Amino acid sequence: MITLMITSLIGTGFGAGWWFSGATAVSGGTALVVLGAVITVFLSGWALRFGRSGGQLPAGGGRESSPFGKNYGIAVLLMVVGIFAGSRLLTVLELPQAIPAWVLFMVGLHFVPFVKIFGSVRYLSLAALLCGAGVLAVVLGAAGLEWAWRLVPGFGGAAVLWGTVVAGLLDGQKLVERQSA
Repeated sequence: MITLMITSLIGTGFGAGWWFSGATAVSGGTALVVLGAVITVFLSGWALRFGRSGGQLPAGGGRESSPFGKNYGIAVLLMVVGIFAGSRLLTVLELPQAIPAWVLFMVGLHFVPFVKIFGSVRYLSLAALLCGAGVLAVVLGAAGLEWAWRLVPGFGGAAVLWGTVVAGLLDGQKLVERQSA
């Protein structure tokens, strides 16, 4: 349960980052910023409440079985290196507008090994949706829709991450209810 709580908080936080990236690209986006803050607070509160409800369950495997180990660290490190290398290349090629799409694509790719690390195929859907949003931003941006360079990765990344958090917490709640009954 603690793993779901931690991953939900991570997803909520990074979803907020993507949301605010999109909202700041919209003229007069104050209402969008407020909406993003409300969603972030709601999801964070839900994740923390869920973590407390999981305390009723029997203890898990302990620190040695935590998915946040070496393979997790390698996946995150490769993502960071890919983000910086690709962003630098896009800057040299004078395509800085494509950097948010590239970052979202790399974030999506880094979830692929999480299927094995966390033992959940949900990460494969998450990876595909994030990569797809990055590709969609490139396609729309290259077609001349300038707004797509920032808005598709921003709001698309937030929607995918927050949607995954909601799905995970709903599944977790069902598990708690079944095991508590």
